[in-house]
Amino acid sequence: MNDSITIAAGLARAYEGLRLKPYICPAGYWTIGYGNRCLANGAAVTRLTPAITAVQAEALLMQTLAGLRIKLRQLVHVALTPNKEGALLDWQFNLGTSAIAGATLIRLLNSGQDIAAGEQLLLWDHAHKNGHLITLPGLTARRHAEWLVYTGASSGHVPAAPSPSTPPSTPTTDQLNSNELARVKENA
Repeated sequence: MNDSITIAAGLARAYEGLRLKPYICPAGYWTIGYGNRCLANGAAVTRLTPAITAVQAEALLMQTLAGLRIKLRQLVHVALTPNKEGALLDWQFNLGTSAIAGATLIRLLNSGQDIAAGEQLLLWDHAHKNGHLITLPGLTARRHAEWLVYTGASSGHVPAAPSPSTPPSTPTTDQLNSNELARVKENA
């Protein structure tokens, strides 16, 4: 596996999970497939969006990543290995192009500070919930996996979550985020 889109798709599949009916993601957006907020025709996913098949979800993911790669290559002005580009594509897929466009990571990367740029991935594991900035375990695991791919430590394969106590079936980002949100609500 040496194509950046294939690498990013592996990460997205592992950390988004597959849902064929529309659902509200932890960030509050209608989503479908492997975490897509829009359909192939550009229409936003809503509660009225019909269910899709696994084949359609896969095609949508690949189409989305191909479009994101064009935008990423406009932002990044240095050569990237497929692993680095794949990790950054998954980060971009998860956050959106507008969120990453002005990120310190992009500035560091473009200034030739490759290692410092990669380490920035690990900082993107927070979300705003109920007016508070909280760390979400699902995002922590995903950023760690992206960082391992970025550094080449995983040879382009999707690494397991970093916790040795993780059960064999690693929960999806949605499950981890939902658990974290429930915990935050209990403590509020």
